Amino acid sequence: MAKLGTTTVAKKGGVAGKLIGGGVVLVLLIIVLANLFNFADTDANKIGLHYGGGVVEDKKFKSIIPPGATNKLIGPGDTVYSYPIDQRSYIIGGAGADTDNADEVTVVSKDNVRLGVRVQVYFTLNRQEAVLQSFHERIGLKTEAYEDRGWNDMLQSYFRPQIDRALAAVGTNYNWAELYNNEAKKSAFQTAAAKEFTRLLPAAVGGDYFCGPSYTGNNACGELSFTIQKPNPLDKGIIDGLEAKQRAELAKQAQEQKNQQVNVELQSVRQQVAMLGSNGYLLKTAIESGKIQFMVIPQNGNISLPVPTPTTTTPR
Repeated sequence: MAKLGTTTVAKKGGVAGKLIGGGVVLVLLIIVLANLFNFADTDANKIGLHYGGGVVEDKKFKSIIPPGATNKLIGPGDTVYSYPIDQRSYIIGGAGADTDNADEVTVVSKDNVRLGVRVQVYFTLNRQEAVLQSFHERIGLKTEAYEDRGWNDMLQSYFRPQIDRALAAVGTNYNWAELYNNEAKKSAFQTAAAKEFTRLLPAAVGGDYFCGPSYTGNNACGELSFTIQKPNPLDKGIIDGLEAKQRAELAKQAQEQKNQQVNVELQSVRQQVAMLGSNGYLLKTAIESGKIQFMVIPQNGNISLPVPTPTTTTPR
C-alpha cells in the first residue's frame, strides 16, 4: 500500500507539471503570434501611414491605411501614424479646438496705429500618398502631429508665424480708420492677407501639405479659407475720439439741413410778398392760421348774421 501511494503521488505530480508546462508554452505561443500578427484600426475621419519596424527590416514607409479600416494586418513591430482628414481650423481670438492662446494678432497701420486682428483659417490635410508621407517625415514626426496635442503644437509653430507675417506685410497699406469702418477696404485687406499667407505657408513647411476646406481627396486641393474680423485699435481712446468726431459731424449735417430748410421757407415768403404785397401776405398768413374768419357772399344774395345778445347786469 505504501508503494502504491508513492506511485500515485508521483503520477499526480507529473500531470500537474505537464499542465504548467503546457500553459507556459501556450502563453509564449500567444506572445509570438501577437508579434507575428499585428492589427491596426483607423477612425472614419483619420488616415493611417503604415511604417515597418520589425527586427529584420528598416523603419520605412509601407502603405496607406484608409479611413475607417478595421483589423488591418500589419507586420510585427510595425507602427501606424494617424492624421485627420476632416475639416480643421486654426483660430486666433476665439474659443474652441485648435485655438491659439493669444487673443489677437497685432498689426500696425499706415498711420502708425496698433490694431488687434482676429483670424480664422479653415483647411484640410492633403492626403495624396507622397505628400502625406513627406508631411509626416518632415513635420509630423518632429512635432508629434499624429497626437492631438502635437497637432495643436504643429499649428502654433507653423501657422501662427506666417499669419503674423502676412498681416504685418499688408497692414501698412491701409489707414486704421479704413480698416475699422470701411467694408471695401477691410475686404481688400483680407484678400491681400490671405494671398500672402497662402504664399508664405508652403515655403515655411516645405510643401503643399494643406488644402481648402472642401477638399475630399478626389478633387482639386484648393486654397485655405482665411478670414479676419473687424480690426480694432488697441488704444480704446482712439475709438472714443472717432465716435465723438462722428457725432459732431452728424450734428453739423443736421444743422445744415435745418438751415437749408429755413432758407427754402424764407425764399417762399419773399416770393409771396413780391406777389401779394406786405399787407396781402399778412392777411393771407392770418387767414391760414385761423386768426381771421371769412365767408363768401353770393352776389345779390340775402344773408342773415347772428347778432350777439347783450348781457344785462342787474344792480344789487
